[in-house]
Amino acid sequence: MKTFDAEFLQKLEHLALQGSKLIKGGTGGNRRSKARGSAIEFSDFREYTPGDDYRRIDWNAYARFERLFIKLYMEERETNITVFLDTSASMDSGEPNKGILAKKLAAVFAYIALANYDRVGIAALNEAVSDQLPYFSGKPGFYRALEFIDRLPFSGRTSLKSSITKFAPLQSRKGISIILSDFLARDGYLETFRYLKYQQQDIIAVQILSPEELDPRLSGALRLIDTETGESVDVEMTPHTLGLYKKTVHSYMEQLKNVCSNMEIACLQVSSEISLEQLVFEKLHQAGMIG
Repeated sequence: MKTFDAEFLQKLEHLALQGSKLIKGGTGGNRRSKARGSAIEFSDFREYTPGDDYRRIDWNAYARFERLFIKLYMEERETNITVFLDTSASMDSGEPNKGILAKKLAAVFAYIALANYDRVGIAALNEAVSDQLPYFSGKPGFYRALEFIDRLPFSGRTSLKSSITKFAPLQSRKGISIILSDFLARDGYLETFRYLKYQQQDIIAVQILSPEELDPRLSGALRLIDTETGESVDVEMTPHTLGLYKKTVHSYMEQLKNVCSNMEIACLQVSSEISLEQLVFEKLHQAGMIG
């Protein structure tokens, strides 16, 4: 993805994910201070993983245990960020393609998290978790994440419930879960949200729909085919039919927004025609997802 040049990444350096709960520490305030110095209180170790900053290795621990460990401090305790990317067949549609925008946004969230010393895991979803990149940290690992996201194919049906609720690495990992999807799942999304809340997750939901889905320009006798199931339906696309369709779509979007509001979930609904720059530097900030 050519979008992620040095200039764009530098702009992302100033951003941070905003959780509705303070995940680091349990009291009010910002998630992280980037302060450094001798006054920072030591907190914990964790084992080194590829992509971590080698300058943070504790060589004394290595001399004792012959294993690499990373020092963690009170001001930089890591949050687990899980990016759930809908890669079902329905996402590979629209002009501009909504799946491509979702992939780019997944990479943006991954970079912001890594730049803030958090751990990131990425899961591709359709009927199940079709592929995953295990949790890792350190900005050098971003290009591995970018390559992983870029090569993900779109296929299968959307099932947020069966895929996310069976994602074992999430269990016992208090953190932030980000869902990037059109949310056009037959099994809905409510049970998924409830499960993530049970797993002590702050949730970010970004619904991406194409211009054709939001405002179709169709007329006459048509056969519409479901890209995920292959099912078809014959319709006479009249102004009345279009009006009913738009009313249904609007109602569905309002329902999602209201559910998110009631469950204290950060929600953003966008068209795939939006530019990545406007989405990241305007819309995500306005929605309270980044700061």
